[in-house]
Amino acid sequence: MKLLLLSIILSIAPITDGDIWNLPPLKPETGLYTSDWDNLSRYYNVPEWWRDAKLGAWSHWDPQSAAEDGDWYARGMYMQNSPQYKYHLEHYGHPSEYGYKDLCNDWVIDLWDPDDLMQLYIRMGARYFLAMGNHHDNFDCWDSAYQPWNSVNVGPKKDIVGIWKETARKYGMPFGIGFHATPARTYGQFMPVRFRSDRSGPYQGVPYDAYLTKEDGEGKWWEGLDPKDLYGPEHHDGRNSLETPFADQFMWRVDDAIRKYQPDMIYFDEHAGDSQIDLGINMGLGRFTPQILENFYNIALEREEGNRQVVATFKGVGGRYDSFQNNPELLPLVDRSLVKSTEFFTEDQIMAFPFQTEVSLQEWHYMQGAPYRSAAEIILRLMQNVSRNGSLLLNITQRGRGNIDDEARQICEDIGVWMRTNAEAVYGSRPFDTWGDENVLFTRNNGRIYVTLIDWDGSEKLIEQLASGSASVSKIRKVRILGDRTKVKFKQTPEGLKIYTKKPLKKTKGISDEELAKGFKVIEIRHTKGWFNDDDRSVSTIGWDRKVNLGTGDYNNDLYFTDNPGDEWSTVFNGRSVTLISPTGKDYGKMKVEIDGKDCGVVDLSVSDARKAQQSVFKSRKLRKGSHSIKITSVDGTAAIDALIVK
Repeated sequence: MKLLLLSIILSIAPITDGDIWNLPPLKPETGLYTSDWDNLSRYYNVPEWWRDAKLGAWSHWDPQSAAEDGDWYARGMYMQNSPQYKYHLEHYGHPSEYGYKDLCNDWVIDLWDPDDLMQLYIRMGARYFLAMGNHHDNFDCWDSAYQPWNSVNVGPKKDIVGIWKETARKYGMPFGIGFHATPARTYGQFMPVRFRSDRSGPYQGVPYDAYLTKEDGEGKWWEGLDPKDLYGPEHHDGRNSLETPFADQFMWRVDDAIRKYQPDMIYFDEHAGDSQIDLGINMGLGRFTPQILENFYNIALEREEGNRQVVATFKGVGGRYDSFQNNPELLPLVDRSLVKSTEFFTEDQIMAFPFQTEVSLQEWHYMQGAPYRSAAEIILRLMQNVSRNGSLLLNITQRGRGNIDDEARQICEDIGVWMRTNAEAVYGSRPFDTWGDENVLFTRNNGRIYVTLIDWDGSEKLIEQLASGSASVSKIRKVRILGDRTKVKFKQTPEGLKIYTKKPLKKTKGISDEELAKGFKVIEIRHTKGWFNDDDRSVSTIGWDRKVNLGTGDYNNDLYFTDNPGDEWSTVFNGRSVTLISPTGKDYGKMKVEIDGKDCGVVDLSVSDARKAQQSVFKSRKLRKGSHSIKITSVDGTAAIDALIVK
């Protein structure tokens, strides 16, 4: 029996004997999810905890930070005549004698105080935290089973990801890990430049340290370590990096971190598809993306710690860097299967499904003398994202030794004061039927509309989107400024909502950023049509799709819809009656309604006349007081859900 058990273990566990270049393909964890886009898009829902959070804090910090000379240092230092090569030559020596492996070993993090930083991020208003797992440099910041060049073996001799995780958990902060050491970026773009030499000058023709072997380390600090494991094998063509042993190794490393640290979120600085070219390299994870999702989602369902509903983010899902140009039919499925990442770019319209934009206070990796983005700029980016169904992940740039500058700390504190003052307009909010314009940004929450006004001084202003007769706004009953007792005068007309104050607006106390303290005010709008929208908190679906920016008179300008019988839409509500609002018309079909598990019959949306929006198609009265569940299942034809009226 013992021999049989050992045989089974050996058949499923990789046997590396220190060789990380001959790993078998990773077999993802099996379960509800499969590595099929139809399956993933049918069952996955972006979890409520993440949709409600809106702002995350990011520690984009690894050995490259030690040089304090900006991003992509581990590549630039091997490119003769680049600014980083010149900096390296001046401060460390020639990369044939002092290479990136040596910088990793000399990385000192004696000023890193994770408790202090986590408390700062919480005061800033962040509701989730992301740690750097690895960057394109190929160094792992955790106790990695498949990369000996890691922060436990080399340099700090600390499990940085593990420490971040324990710190985040201590303060109740959802925890994530970022993976940048993807095949295209690392094997394709970072590794080849290390296998070069200077083309001119006193070191002309002298190979950089990537040519060193394990045997060359005898008697040196890196004795027993193989430079090949950090730098890769010699290669100069990384265009087909997904077909290399490095790709399999990458999958094992991601799996290792997921199982060790049970993150609530994983981030990939990489495209989900495979049709983009960057620096001559075929970018993207392609076929590996659905395998990663299958593995991560199924592991999360079985775990005992953290959130079982998790988030995975990838780039290049449609948009300006669309990585599905070879198979555009997959885009609607991919959009529902993950959270797309849009680094430094905010979508220009409300998106049907949540997205994340990543920004940094300074350089991604710290750079001496580089300017910081202001608190006002960060809040503007945040509200632009939130108004369009996005969230913001903010990197608070750490210095090499782990601390942050006083200026960065003050920016975080200023952001935090504004967030606490205007919390209800941000946390848990969803987009309104329009995102707004350059100076007016909308969100909604608990039946109320919130308007973030940029550079409003209290003088008369017309907000056209809140006109009487609008599809999503009824009679406005009250207008107030969050965090300011100055009374707002208002009048709603068919042209819009006119607002003004008789007294000058006050600066928000406790904010040192003058522009943010004076120029960013949020007003709360209470009106008589605060319905429960089809995409509000607690909604869960199996198979349904969404349409936004419809312009067809539907509540909040959006709908959930499906043409597939058996697809389910469900939520919970608190009240004694519920009315279902949907469009009707000759092109619609039927759907079944259940309340608290009881069959309430079939609703027929098909009528002979023209399409009509916001129709009352089902009512249930005299429910017991308290919480109830409602499930709507598509029967045939096109089913559509617009809103609920709960009383």
